[in-house]
Amino acid sequence: MKRVLLGHFGNIVKLGLDDLLRGEGCELVAEEASGEALVDRLVEALPDVVVLDLDDEQGTTTAKAISAAFPSVKVVAFSADGQTMRVFPPFHRGESYAMALSTEGLLETVSST
Repeated sequence: MKRVLLGHFGNIVKLGLDDLLRGEGCELVAEEASGEALVDRLVEALPDVVVLDLDDEQGTTTAKAISAAFPSVKVVAFSADGQTMRVFPPFHRGESYAMALSTEGLLETVSST
């Protein structure tokens, strides 16, 4: 079971993500706004995966910072506007790759090792 921390999302998106991820067997260990509060929650919750909003102006910066400071944590950031998802795999020191955003792709990326 993957432990997932959700970053800042609007309420509708957050509810949808919550349903999708729990339906896939993920445990949502925390939800937080952004910035330092997110890092504090990360330290407390010890998630396997952090899901962030790329539409947030700090989304990419936050994803890179988490990848650098917590190398074993996978970060998945997506943009509803651009229909893209950026994946920061564990132990890649902030390097990432982009892929098309889809429900199946998001669930597979979050659930995979």
